Amino acid sequence: MGDDLERKAVRQTRAGDRQLRLLVSLIMMLAAGACVARPAMVEVVAFESRSYGFVDQLLAGKPGEPQQAEAVLVLPEDGNFKAPYPALVLLHTSNGQGSQDWLYAQRLREEGVAVLAIDSFSPRDVDHTVRDQTLVSTASMLADAYAGLRFLLRDPRIDPRLVGVIGFSKGGIAALYAGYESIREKLAMAEARFALHIAYYPWCGLRLRRPVTTGAPILIQSGALDDLVPPERCAELAAATRGPEGPSNMTLVVHPGARHAFDHPLLELFGKVDITAPSPAFCELEQQEDGGFVETRSGREIDAVNLAAVLAGCSRSGHAGGNEAAAEQAYRNTLAFLGAAGFLKRR
Repeated sequence: MGDDLERKAVRQTRAGDRQLRLLVSLIMMLAAGACVARPAMVEVVAFESRSYGFVDQLLAGKPGEPQQAEAVLVLPEDGNFKAPYPALVLLHTSNGQGSQDWLYAQRLREEGVAVLAIDSFSPRDVDHTVRDQTLVSTASMLADAYAGLRFLLRDPRIDPRLVGVIGFSKGGIAALYAGYESIREKLAMAEARFALHIAYYPWCGLRLRRPVTTGAPILIQSGALDDLVPPERCAELAAATRGPEGPSNMTLVVHPGARHAFDHPLLELFGKVDITAPSPAFCELEQQEDGGFVETRSGREIDAVNLAAVLAGCSRSGHAGGNEAAAEQAYRNTLAFLGAAGFLKRR
């Protein structure tokens, strides 16, 4: 009996060691963010944005706190493409700017699309928001996205008719909700709007009282096995959303066998990784007639002060994992979506 217990303990210890090594390796890669290097010959730029505690402040027309935004502008090579270029504002995940941003910037540059990769964390003295999503709010990332749009519209090298936004996870939330007219009208100058929106595995639990889009096409891509931000919430959101003249221009693609962050280059070797940090999987924040928000499951009113506490009550841990087939299909979908909107110019 004693020998059996000892062997069992050894097996458990070895298993624990393997899990620990895997976790440490993953954390080191994510922290380094260096698996995919930043493209060469880029421009580091800065422009004015705003910071908000919660989206209710933005929708109420409050100005927010002045904030300088920082970004990297990646332009196509002159030898292959001619200005003015189509462009995408790119918004990063809760881990901050890193490999995923540079991978997409490089791939899109090769297709003739300029990329303005915004860093929403460093100027706000935040490294990541994995364990506390309120450190940088979605409203602040929305402000950064529209500040990026204003910046690009002033650049003669960019085609002002062809500026879209793409985001991943936390950045995907902002890329998605930037497509709602009630948000656009608070953040955009005059009638400026994004030509399209691409959101990879966003949380879709924010329900606006006026769920009407700007009319620009919106593509959401999620994993069928995503238990951090379930695609069911996005299906419900798409069903409730309308365009300015009726039917929504929102498309949801759910990839079989794919988990959260299925396309991240640092997860391509990991089919399933435990994520212990809470994610608002079951949170649904519904805007009321007075403009405030209520978390529907708990019935609690929510604002910038109690946002973290309320979200904790409807959040849970889950999993992430790479899926090469889903990643490639999602990128093909992205290119097809860009092509249909006239973003892909012939060489």
